[in-house]
Amino acid sequence: MKLTKIALFGLAMILLIIILSGGCTQKKAAPPPQYPGWEQYTYKHFIFHYPAGSYWGKKIDEFSDAYERFLTEDCDFLAIEIPKDTIHFYIHNDPEEGQKLTGRTLPYHEGNQIHWDRRTPFGLELARYLIDKMDIRMTDFRVLYDGLATLLDYSGSDYHHLTYSLIEIKQFIPLDSLANNESYARADSLHRNWEAASIVAFITYNFGINRLKMLWQSTATFDKSIKELFGVDIKRFQEGWLRFAEKSFKGIDIKETKLDSTKIPPQSMGTE
Repeated sequence: MKLTKIALFGLAMILLIIILSGGCTQKKAAPPPQYPGWEQYTYKHFIFHYPAGSYWGKKIDEFSDAYERFLTEDCDFLAIEIPKDTIHFYIHNDPEEGQKLTGRTLPYHEGNQIHWDRRTPFGLELARYLIDKMDIRMTDFRVLYDGLATLLDYSGSDYHHLTYSLIEIKQFIPLDSLANNESYARADSLHRNWEAASIVAFITYNFGINRLKMLWQSTATFDKSIKELFGVDIKRFQEGWLRFAEKSFKGIDIKETKLDSTKIPPQSMGTE
């Protein structure tokens, strides 16, 4: 019996040594790739990589200044600190060519790298990168993830206005369908993203980012979470959201340049 205990203890020590040595010899993350014929530009929290002679390469001063502003504004909005890691931002002129270079579908982010192509809204992948930095569990509700990323995409779109326009053309997706991941996945991707961004803006400007994070992390059903966090059922919540969207829809001439929904002041978000 004593020998058995000694043998088991010895085996446990061997396993512990293997585990510890494995942890010490873990490979470091691969360094950011360097592509032939590409140039780079360092500015504050970013290192930008781009093909020599490309459009944004020629305007890299403006581009880098804009992204530094996006980074600061997004972190303020999300109530997180600016990441300490330098962000390697790759500007791909062509999505197909970018896929050949990276072996991935663009845009995407991995570690401290963001790979962006010119067909994608400026802030979308940066927003996704920063959402991962919120240090909270990933939400069970896809509508919230897509909505937050879309809201911060810096496309210049007013998603409240666009949402209410879907009612006008009878293509509005009800909130209970958006909250169901299966029906959400089947919905038109453009329309569902418009509505998702509008919902997230409605919550954050009326109730604050922390309330959104509480809903984000909820493990209850969406309708139960709405009831617990906002004190109304999902039908009443949808009514309040659409009242705000209607204000935006009726307050803006369709012919005018659309406003960025992230910049609409809180006082216009009233639910009464």
